[in-house]
Amino acid sequence: MKRLFFSIYLFIFSIGTIFSQSSSSLEYIENTFPELTRIFRDDIGKCHAHYVFSIDVSGSMNQFESIVVPCLQRFIQALPDNDKVTIIPFGTDTKNPLGFSGVIDSNMKMNLCNNMKSLYSNYNYDKDFRDHTNIFKATNAISQAYITNNEYKVNIGIIFTDFQNNIPTEGSSNFRVLTESEISQMKTNYMSATKGCYVRNIAVELEEKAGGNNTLQGYCLPQLRDKVYNDSENGLEIVSAKNSKAAIEQWFEQLRREILVVKLKAIVTAENKAGEISMKTQTNIDGKTTAEISWNPSRLYPVMKIDSTSVSEEGFFFVNDTTHYGNTRDKNQVLELGQIKNNKWGFFQLQDSINLGVSLPTNCDDELAKLGITKPLTGTKHPIDQWVFSFLLPLWLTTLILVLILLYIFLAIRAWRINAKEKLNGIVFVKDPYGDELLKKKITGVENTSIGKGGNIRVPDAEWLVSIQKEKPSPLLLFKKPYFVWSCANGYVYNGSRATSGRLDYQSSTSFSVRCKAKKSDDEVTHTLSFQLRTL
Repeated sequence: MKRLFFSIYLFIFSIGTIFSQSSSSLEYIENTFPELTRIFRDDIGKCHAHYVFSIDVSGSMNQFESIVVPCLQRFIQALPDNDKVTIIPFGTDTKNPLGFSGVIDSNMKMNLCNNMKSLYSNYNYDKDFRDHTNIFKATNAISQAYITNNEYKVNIGIIFTDFQNNIPTEGSSNFRVLTESEISQMKTNYMSATKGCYVRNIAVELEEKAGGNNTLQGYCLPQLRDKVYNDSENGLEIVSAKNSKAAIEQWFEQLRREILVVKLKAIVTAENKAGEISMKTQTNIDGKTTAEISWNPSRLYPVMKIDSTSVSEEGFFFVNDTTHYGNTRDKNQVLELGQIKNNKWGFFQLQDSINLGVSLPTNCDDELAKLGITKPLTGTKHPIDQWVFSFLLPLWLTTLILVLILLYIFLAIRAWRINAKEKLNGIVFVKDPYGDELLKKKITGVENTSIGKGGNIRVPDAEWLVSIQKEKPSPLLLFKKPYFVWSCANGYVYNGSRATSGRLDYQSSTSFSVRCKAKKSDDEVTHTLSFQLRTL
């Protein structure tokens, strides 16, 4: 089997130099993620990673001892204090010998580097420990290391092997793929171990195979990638020795930069949640809705903006203008959300919930996108059971207009009835100068009458005429009562006027008198006309 020693050496050496160049890495994240670095600078310094190396030390891997051990030692020397390293040798089974794990400080670095010398030939290994390669136990050992050290929220698991699963089975000692039962258990263990933490999984394929990855029956790397780690956030990153030197160097350079980025992403991922939002609403009969909104801002999302309000029930919609809401840092606020309307006019019962769509604007949206972090979709809702009046105008104004219209109709009908039915009803008295009654005439149920010479009521010895004519107002002039126009013509009245007029309404009576002379030059009054009029 061909093995690319130089590529492996380059890989381990690159990892070993990650933290020796931590200052350039910090400079990189400051330049690439300036806003996030400003917010979480202290957290980055306090965020410690757990590196779990699962290294195949089976017999076929002996030739890598002179490369892997020195590079692991350099890697450990470059680690910052309080990071942790766990090295798990595996073959037929797995071992975690004493002295192969520890939290980094100056003494631990020295102890780990000394103990790495026995990585491939440790006295704790069983006799047949290095006879085969057990991929199933190797991956489960990484998951167990995460569980045992669950105080670390950043875990980087790296497995070095040729991925030839050659554990003997009954009737066969050949390479074999992982069984469905093994895959299911591996995935369950892994998903359980990585809850609540950020994990990055790297598989380093140490062997180049002629004819493609699937030519050997025991090849199981695709199974790990497609069935075990496929549902995790970062999946399984595969570094293959068949890559070109330039491609591997490029990957290593990117990995070197991303060590602090990994920590930053883990910190931001933990903070990437919207503060709790609650809302209480009040909706009046016209659909106008007021909301009391409470929320808890966070360091990452100190600002909230309301983007939308809606109801789900068919036929209803919100009329509002959310542009005036603006961004807010207030934990508690009262807002006019707008007005709920229906597609039709009338009264409608709304039994639904008022939905509030909220966004979390930040100055670091581009930086979150670079980290592959999607901002949370957030919002809240509040139930509503309310009758809503939907019209162009508010209910009170609509009611007022309807009342005025009905009142107008009532008054118009009333005026029409008055104008249609009201008749003259009265008595005309004619008396001589001595007060003796000469003539008495009733006027009943007429609209117009004339009194005097040539009139309906004839009076002698005078040349005059008094006419009483009822004037009907238009029914549209609601408050105008019937008028009676009285005129005097072709004669002489006592006061010398040739015309007189008055008003007679339907609820009262009136009277007046005219003292008449035959001629204006006469001194004597010939008679007096007295009118007593009322309406029916």
